Amino acid sequence: MARRIAAALNASDNNAGDYGFFWITAVTTDGSIVVANSYGLAYIPDGMELPNKVYLASADHAIPVDEIARCATYPVLAVQAWAAFHDMTLRAVIGTAEQLASSDPGVAKIVLEPDDIPESGKMTGRSRLEVVDPSAAAQLADTTDQRLLDLLPPAPVDVNPPGDERHMLWFELMKPMTSTATGREAAHLRAFRAYAAHSQEIALHQAHTATDAAVQRVAVADWLYWQYVTGLLDRALAAAC
Repeated sequence: MARRIAAALNASDNNAGDYGFFWITAVTTDGSIVVANSYGLAYIPDGMELPNKVYLASADHAIPVDEIARCATYPVLAVQAWAAFHDMTLRAVIGTAEQLASSDPGVAKIVLEPDDIPESGKMTGRSRLEVVDPSAAAQLADTTDQRLLDLLPPAPVDVNPPGDERHMLWFELMKPMTSTATGREAAHLRAFRAYAAHSQEIALHQAHTATDAAVQRVAVADWLYWQYVTGLLDRALAAAC
């Protein structure tokens, strides 16, 4: 199962070619599966679902945030730290040859070949909000369409939509990934925090202006997700100071 998940995460529709972005999958000796990627903290691309009982290392609420931040941009370190924190032993780490080339996980490497990777990596499971903040996801699921705005702060005074700067901010968070210098993780997290906060602002406006309940629910879910990520990054950056 872990190998299939690793292959799906590496499918082209789950990896849009963002510079330095990739997933690592690990399996422990008791069969637990944990995944990590090289971007941000608790980051899952929009629309991606993770199967039940697959853990996302950087979204583990039990691990101190400074420990999670230390492993940012280094997914092999992230799965190692996750296993160590939970007193588990890794059995294998799974990725492509390129992804595993510069790391020594201390356990078996399972190398994915191009033929292993499916055309579509679509998986059925939990949304990104369910993965990173299950309580918020449950509250959203229990909220009727008529009460969705109760989950949000008031609408901004400015009724005009914020300028969409996500493309530029995404480019900025990719820049540190071109470096192998010590400290790139802090630069990446600062840039990712700017992107997350801006995405949260856009989602808030979309939620307040949506006229269709389904569209509004998606926007509220996005706002809740980015609220969690922004808060996590704030704590991580404060701990690093």
